[in-house]
Amino acid sequence: VIYDFETAWTGDYAPGWENSGYRHGNPPVGKMMQQTTTAHSGTYGMELIADSVPADWMWWAAVNPTGVDGLAMEKQFDPWVSAWYYDERETGVAGQIYAVPSWVNPYINGSEDWTDIQFGGRFNVTDNYYYVAAGQSSLGWQSTGVARSIGWHQLKMQLSSADGKVHFYLDGVEVGASYRNDYTDLGSAIGLYTMFDDPLSAWGDAKPSTIWDDFEFGSKVPVPAAVLLGMLGLGAAGIRLRRFV
Repeated sequence: VIYDFETAWTGDYAPGWENSGYRHGNPPVGKMMQQTTTAHSGTYGMELIADSVPADWMWWAAVNPTGVDGLAMEKQFDPWVSAWYYDERETGVAGQIYAVPSWVNPYINGSEDWTDIQFGGRFNVTDNYYYVAAGQSSLGWQSTGVARSIGWHQLKMQLSSADGKVHFYLDGVEVGASYRNDYTDLGSAIGLYTMFDDPLSAWGDAKPSTIWDDFEFGSKVPVPAAVLLGMLGLGAAGIRLRRFV
């Protein structure tokens, strides 16, 4: 599935997208504004604005595509998430892609076992790109060793059926892997973050935002034989199982 954000929309969210929830209460509100001609491909990119927060301590706003097929994101299909991020390398704001795999063990020693995975820039660190995988004995934020630079960069994470780890790719080159190898899927909760230095109220009218383009996710789900035969009958045009928004 590909979202290139070329088709204009009304309201705060592109078709097929929504504000991301927060499991412990009301979430911060992120708004998707098609108001930038900074684009990786085509004419437009998407600006993700941190619009409001229910509590001053919150430092994020997130959006996610709806209707992600959880079956297709299971480990055996090597699922992946990718987006192009325009890094402005500003202090106090940065963008990340994220995924929330299913819980293998919701509680460990009486504490909640988070599974969130994030990859991209950090609002309080401007040296390199980082990734993190939550969970028991998490290593915390891990540096890719690749310096942040102004311009477009592809952020991609993929769950490997071979080793059960999530691998991270920056501009097509692998830069790390999760310490966990117990994932059963990449999850149906995937999306984009704008991270910022709290409190949001201190930003005034110039609210923090990040710029994105060409968000994609997919997997290697086998095509049923009957469908494949029908596609072959249609020729090459029938094989483009992609959606553009």
